Amino acid sequence: MIVRTVLMIGAALLLSTPVIQADDASPRPEVTRAVATLNGVFSPRGFFNITVRLYQLSGVEWAKFDLKKSQITLDFAPGVAVHPDEIQKVMVDAGYKPGPVRIQTLLPEDASKTGPGWVKIKHPSAKNPLLRWLQLNF
Repeated sequence: MIVRTVLMIGAALLLSTPVIQADDASPRPEVTRAVATLNGVFSPRGFFNITVRLYQLSGVEWAKFDLKKSQITLDFAPGVAVHPDEIQKVMVDAGYKPGPVRIQTLLPEDASKTGPGWVKIKHPSAKNPLLRWLQLNF
């Protein structure tokens, strides 16, 4: 009888205690998305030439190519800001004439990371050209 009473009182106390919830009002870092137009790049090889140079941009994580529109879409790590001139410099270094670059900010759940066409950008750390090539390609 006493055990039953203790259990009933304990259950009543647990059910009447308010549950502490985490504060969702804290701002989450946003993902920066850049959509760049490339003038005259309509082949997979052209986009490959640009992709292997994207590791120069700090924070870029994912890339997606649209051959019909000659566009590249880049998603950066949450909290990383980028300027259009940085992206255009990579295009020029790859030997292509860059078009306009649009910068957008998205919530992390709105960024497409695993959808069709998205490619994970590798960031090699080796100084040796051969090792860097191996890190980029394998």
